[in-house]
Amino acid sequence: LAQQTYTSGVSSRWHWSGEERAFGGAHECSSASESFDSACSSPSSPALSGRTRSRASAQQKPRVKMSVKRRMKASEREKLRMRSLAEALHQLREYLPPDYSRRGQPLTKIQTLTYTIRYIRELSSILQEP
Repeated sequence: LAQQTYTSGVSSRWHWSGEERAFGGAHECSSASESFDSACSSPSSPALSGRTRSRASAQQKPRVKMSVKRRMKASEREKLRMRSLAEALHQLREYLPPDYSRRGQPLTKIQTLTYTIRYIRELSSILQEP
């Protein structure tokens, strides 16, 4: 009974009549002082400091949902990018001498790039010899 009395008191103070207003709806006040008081104590407009407000917004950034079509296009672009990279690495492996390849196993991306750099340095040093 005490909880119900408190709740009805708060509701009347904020001019809420549960079913008539949607949550977070506009406030109507009969006087300027009542308007100021109710606006300051209204749950729809909490009195937060700028620091608290920025912290709250940093924690609850609204995630913008990407449309299905846009996500599919992005996925397709990523697949094409990965295929292009795989093809380039395959071509690069073909230019490396057999000494650099492991027996029966393809080189990893990092190994391919490392061995290519090493091979280019060796070729450059040969070209610089008199």
